[in-house]
Amino acid sequence: MVRHDPLAGRRGGAIVRATSALSIAAMLCWGAAYVPSALLVETWSPLAAAGARLALGGVVLLAVLAALGRSVRPRVGLMSVGWLALTQTVLFYGATFWGIAHAGAGLSAVLANTDPLFVAVLASLLLGERLGSLQWCGLALGLLGAACVVWEGPLWPPGLSSAALVVVGGALAWSVGTVVASRSVRASADPLALAGWQMAIGGVVLALAGVVVGEGDHAVGWREVGLIVGLGIAGSAAPLALFYLALARAPASEVSAWFFLIPAIGVLSAWPLLGETPSPRLVVGLAGVSLGLWLVLGAHGPDEGRLVDSAVPP
Repeated sequence: MVRHDPLAGRRGGAIVRATSALSIAAMLCWGAAYVPSALLVETWSPLAAAGARLALGGVVLLAVLAALGRSVRPRVGLMSVGWLALTQTVLFYGATFWGIAHAGAGLSAVLANTDPLFVAVLASLLLGERLGSLQWCGLALGLLGAACVVWEGPLWPPGLSSAALVVVGGALAWSVGTVVASRSVRASADPLALAGWQMAIGGVVLALAGVVVGEGDHAVGWREVGLIVGLGIAGSAAPLALFYLALARAPASEVSAWFFLIPAIGVLSAWPLLGETPSPRLVVGLAGVSLGLWLVLGAHGPDEGRLVDSAVPP
């Protein structure tokens, strides 16, 4: 006779609720970071602002790991750390903050978070990962949504927003970094330590580049300090920790299924707080990208569309 644990269902439900809460909290933090990022680029250059956020976030994350007695060694080679720092910090966040400064936080929130769509395409082409039918539908919807946001002016002749293309280029750089480094980091890397180092190193490079470029006043007052600390901790280190806590409790597909919330939160928070009223084209693009993300990341079977282990969103 098989004996059933009457509490097993309750424990399973509690784990699902805890995982969902951790995942949603991480997405809320990442999505809400677009507004303070836009406030920071009012007085700082985009590159310096991105660098300050990421460098502080990386240092805080490594400090917390050390305080908890965990190793801060990324357990991958310097080339892998440098590659990810270049593609997923310098190029991605540099492009995202450039887009925030020149095209708005809402537009950047939508386009910066298309990187899982590019990861899906590259993983299918280069790594042989099989996508399900719903994922292909999501991919088409997401890319069409992104095209709506990038497209400017009439349907013909075509006109493309240069600032939007910069953000898309950053998302593509993140995806290339993920796919190229996947085999070297998937088995051996410590994801939190690796993320801490790539953010810290990439953040320093961005900050130095911002100072060299010289755009912005780089005022240092309580306003700027508060924004940088908030972005570094609540916008980078904390959601990253929440994300990996969720991953420790559930499969990546369940955790990443909430990723579609980030662009929605970015657009909806920029509307009242920054006065960025979303255009009809941005609303259509947001709907396409969000639905596409949900289908690509959450709607697949156990043997379909694993998608290479990526770091995290902005």
